[in-house]
Amino acid sequence: MKLKSLWIILHPLRRYFGTALAFSLAINLLYLAAPLYMMQVYDRVLSSNSEATLLMLTVLVLVAFSTLAGLDCLRTRILARSATRLDKLFAPQAFRWVMSPQSRNTDAESQPLRDLDTVCKFISGNGMHAIFDFPWTPIYVLIIYRLHPTLGLFAFLSAVALIGMALVNEVWVRAMSSRATALGARAYVLGDQSQRYREVVHAMGMLSDLTQKWSSERRAVMSAQQAASERAAVVSSVIRFLRLSMQSVILGLGAWLVIEHATSAGAIFAASILLGRALQPVEQAAGAWKSLVSMRDALMRLRAVLVEPAHNPASSPISRPAGELCVKDLSFTTPHRTLLDGVCFSAAPGEIIGIIGASGAGKSTLARALVGVARPATGSVQLAGRDICALDSEGLRRHIGYLPQDIQLFSDTIAANIARFRAIDPAQVTRAAELAGIHEMILRLPDGYQTCIGAGGLPLSGGWQQRLALARAVYGQPSLIILDEPNSNLDAQGEESLAACIKKLKQQETTVIVVSHRPAMLRTVDKVLILTAGRVEWFGPRDEMLRRFAGNVAAHKEAGHARG
Repeated sequence: MKLKSLWIILHPLRRYFGTALAFSLAINLLYLAAPLYMMQVYDRVLSSNSEATLLMLTVLVLVAFSTLAGLDCLRTRILARSATRLDKLFAPQAFRWVMSPQSRNTDAESQPLRDLDTVCKFISGNGMHAIFDFPWTPIYVLIIYRLHPTLGLFAFLSAVALIGMALVNEVWVRAMSSRATALGARAYVLGDQSQRYREVVHAMGMLSDLTQKWSSERRAVMSAQQAASERAAVVSSVIRFLRLSMQSVILGLGAWLVIEHATSAGAIFAASILLGRALQPVEQAAGAWKSLVSMRDALMRLRAVLVEPAHNPASSPISRPAGELCVKDLSFTTPHRTLLDGVCFSAAPGEIIGIIGASGAGKSTLARALVGVARPATGSVQLAGRDICALDSEGLRRHIGYLPQDIQLFSDTIAANIARFRAIDPAQVTRAAELAGIHEMILRLPDGYQTCIGAGGLPLSGGWQQRLALARAVYGQPSLIILDEPNSNLDAQGEESLAACIKKLKQQETTVIVVSHRPAMLRTVDKVLILTAGRVEWFGPRDEMLRRFAGNVAAHKEAGHARG
């Protein structure tokens, strides 16, 4: 484990931990009140028959216990706040990593968020108390040694025995617990994907087979967790047996020393109480060992995510750039094929570019590259001279609108979805809805713009979802808008509203890229780019393309007549 990187994660909590450590010092000092009370009662009060001394000692020990309880409560609150602080600092960073393109290459995209929850739960739980109290174990053993060396030697051997059992617990439980965590991550991935693609699952009768596969993986997880829990339970039971037995044996050992006139009667009970307190952190640590191992594994996985994040874009706002788009030598490859190969074209502010081509030609890949979510192998996409694909380009992308082919809406209000979850400006939200031709439709809903929708836009129809996504794309008067099959779910009225929207965007000098299979969309564009197998076959004015296309059709007809 790289301690330096782990320290970077835990360093912001040093003040919380320092305060908790100081409280642990006071708490453990106050725990000495019980053995001192027992020694004074047995060695002085009983021999002197002083009721006043007994009353005063009882009052003092009750004050000590009440103070101890208050400090322990404060220590719990401090550790809980430290977990909240850790989450506040690193949860946004973990979420950014989950949303980054790099996370798509992992087995569990949302694992960093679950790992952060695991660490926070451990810090605010009882396992952390055991870690803070554990350094006091040798101190209590030394105090017992001061009572009598024989009692101290027995306490030392008892502590060594319990620590040895804790190490056995580490070796015996760690591998099984780590296996359960890995299997659980796989089961979570399958569950998340099944929920995301539930329409496909139901449509093609995959539910029974998928349920069987998920249940099989879930059984493997539960089996590993059960094995780890059973092993941990065996070790915990042995540790509890040893602790209780040792507390009883030390009483017998102390009684023998009293018979031999080697110590006082009060030392018997004081040694038993001190030994129980010395061994308690070891028992607590063994009981929380499973969560301790899970926390340690989570920290190790979080190192690469939180210390050296894969993607941490800057979100500082920039002024609205001009809509000048320049694509240079854009290439995009996968391990199996080349999707884009040296794509080059440019667009002036306010130009409408139509991208057409056969299925698999690379149109959607080009659209995703234009908004910076598909990072090219070579080449660049520049808006007003700024690289859209750069890691620090989030401020630039706020001036880009995107309507993907797969419409993706969030569980929230219509207003929040249109406003892209920024601070809602009602005037801009209304302006975007009017531009998309959906304002009147929204007003007819019972709650208007405050109507809540479910994940994926349900229960809205496909046409509603597409027009709502269009309103989100045009929100804030962006400089560049990419529309990928924007009319795939629209009726005739919806297509008219879309065409009117594109004309208004042109008047605002917003550059619009339209990817479509439908010839009707070509009526709204200025230039056409034809993609074939990832290459630009033709790029130029729409009217010239239509003339060439008409000439090629006429030539083919004449050749057919000549052959006839």
